[in-house]
Amino acid sequence: MQFFRILFFALALVILLHSCTKDSKVISISTQVDSPFSSKTMVLITPPYNSIIKKDDLNKKSLLYAIEQSLSYLKKKPGKTIFKYGKINYTALEVIQSFKLFKLIIETSSTRGQLMDAINSQFLMFGSSANPENKVMFTGYYEPIFKGNLTRTARFYVPVYKKPDDLKVLELGNFRKSLEDRTIVYRQVGKKIAPYYSRRDIMEKGMLSKRNLEIAWMENPVDLFFLQIQGSGILELPNGKLIKLAYAGANGRKYSSIGKLLIDKKKMLLEEVSMASIRQYLENHPLELKEILYHNESYTFLQTKEDEIGPRGNINVPLTAKRSVATDTFAFPKAALGYIITEVPDVSGNLQKPKKPIFRFILNQDTGGAIRGSDRVDLFWGNGDIAEKSAGSMRSYGKIFFLIARKDVLTQIQ
Repeated sequence: MQFFRILFFALALVILLHSCTKDSKVISISTQVDSPFSSKTMVLITPPYNSIIKKDDLNKKSLLYAIEQSLSYLKKKPGKTIFKYGKINYTALEVIQSFKLFKLIIETSSTRGQLMDAINSQFLMFGSSANPENKVMFTGYYEPIFKGNLTRTARFYVPVYKKPDDLKVLELGNFRKSLEDRTIVYRQVGKKIAPYYSRRDIMEKGMLSKRNLEIAWMENPVDLFFLQIQGSGILELPNGKLIKLAYAGANGRKYSSIGKLLIDKKKMLLEEVSMASIRQYLENHPLELKEILYHNESYTFLQTKEDEIGPRGNINVPLTAKRSVATDTFAFPKAALGYIITEVPDVSGNLQKPKKPIFRFILNQDTGGAIRGSDRVDLFWGNGDIAEKSAGSMRSYGKIFFLIARKDVLTQIQ
């Protein structure tokens, strides 16, 4: 019983701390199942929306594909599951109907005028509470491709670990609905519990070695670090075969940005930080490598996936390049249809051109350890060199909005 007393003490402490935490965009806890803070993070916009939705700079095919992925997630949820948009509750069935209506509008509107007339009259729009100050920070992520091997060699010596059996996860949502999607990750040590091993414990102290947990091997710890940050990726084996690696779990430790660390230590300026510049710094300063990597205690475990096409987001659907975004699940509803206005790096070959504005519909299909609050959005870029350069150098302010059909409209079409 001592183990359970300790466990529930830890649970009570987490709930207390969670209840006392303040965010600039989040003030109180709601008991809603999905996006419980959205009454504080989503602001209802008065129509018309023509000044916001100016165009969509991508093709219709990718939008319809991304919508189908959100629909596949919603159709697996119980019909009465609540998705909170601002102060308005929608059931999963209502969100599905909203998507079907939007698809019909997209497929049948031949002009922008027809599209906007339909959206203005049949949809509500919510903006992020960070929009008025234009303070939504947009970053990018991608699916990396690295060299690797299935056995250890002199060249491939850095292990890629699968999730260990002794890693335990306590789902806090089972105890309080407002803590849905929050967990405690721990390991049992005798009759006590302890945090799971940190990045330093795993990589330097070898706490997971000799346990037959290796699923692959990589060339260097920096490649592994960036693979883990992205959450999934592809290994190219010496024979040319591609192996898909997907997220399997994490050690529950705090995510700490090494880019911010380099800025705080005055090693880099804010405008200089990108994945490429961080990698270059680590290559040029090998003696600092370990301490910089260990600064981020978070450690991601991976698994091989056969015949998997593209990475999956937190709602377990394939992500769509340039359409899928990652946000805080407490701030914005999962699978939601949205619209973004921001700037992206224009990268071509080895040349990085000035940023260009983008206007497009997006789907909220992922989240991330560094994505917290209503003022953070991560745009998925796909895979390949251009995706890597674009994601690695994307750091722009902008605005995000979400669309959902009006309740009275849904009543008429049901």
